[in-house]
Amino acid sequence: MKEKAVEKGYAKINLHLDVTGILDGGYHAVSTVMQSVTLCDEITLSEIKIAPVPSFSISCDRSDVPCDERNLAYRAAMLFCEKSGISLSARIDIAKNIPMAAGMAGGSTDGAAVLRGLNKALGEPLTASELCDIGSSLGADVPFCIVGGTLYADGKGDILHEFPKMPDCHIVIACDGESVSTPWAYRLLDSTYDNFEIGAYEPKDITPLRNALFAGSISAVAENIYNIFESPVLALRPVAADIKDTLLSSGAIAAMMSGSGPSVFGIFESRENAQSAAARLKKKGYTPYICQPVTPN
Repeated sequence: MKEKAVEKGYAKINLHLDVTGILDGGYHAVSTVMQSVTLCDEITLSEIKIAPVPSFSISCDRSDVPCDERNLAYRAAMLFCEKSGISLSARIDIAKNIPMAAGMAGGSTDGAAVLRGLNKALGEPLTASELCDIGSSLGADVPFCIVGGTLYADGKGDILHEFPKMPDCHIVIACDGESVSTPWAYRLLDSTYDNFEIGAYEPKDITPLRNALFAGSISAVAENIYNIFESPVLALRPVAADIKDTLLSSGAIAAMMSGSGPSVFGIFESRENAQSAAARLKKKGYTPYICQPVTPN
């Protein structure tokens, strides 16, 4: 057993996000294509030891991140012990780079990193499928964050399927001054589309995006990204709307909100244009991040 593991928790963006209906229990059935990007948190697991009872201490370089059982990383560690049958103690240090409550899976990816790190430290007693089962109980985005890359998901967003890889490009992400609660965003969709009664909304065909990714054409990908949340949410979040306008007027071949918001990303074919857009956003007082698509090893 290794006593230390370091994992990167990559942020995600949604290249496609749609609602296809309502599942039993009231959950929204989604259709989504998620993409890992190089913007990431770094999670260090140290002092990993067998212990009489599971015990984990958490620290974070951001004071607004809870460092107790409310943190998804803590809950992930406890569930790992339960699922594996191995009682552990460890220190979990989180270096945050991903904006919080931004629709980029910042909490989910930290929990996923803890699951991966503990599993590697113990010689991989759990399969990737078993880790994803744990992740699904923590949140719909967690299984994707465990696997990463470019994946299609349906169900609650936790049933993963292989999908063509996103071509190389440059991505600028910004999110400032506004918050979006995911339950609020779904209520907004329900009111906009009559609770997704039959005939109230027609989901968007994902085939053109799949074909664009398969062809490796970033311009075709840009033409076929979609987010059902974007129109209703941006109408009520002027900062996010301004970020999108700034990205498009700065050379982005496409720009769109990620998840339920309020982060917005722009796709650029050249790094120079991405840097220019980031400079314009920074001049406006926003915090931009330049990154690329990534497929974790």
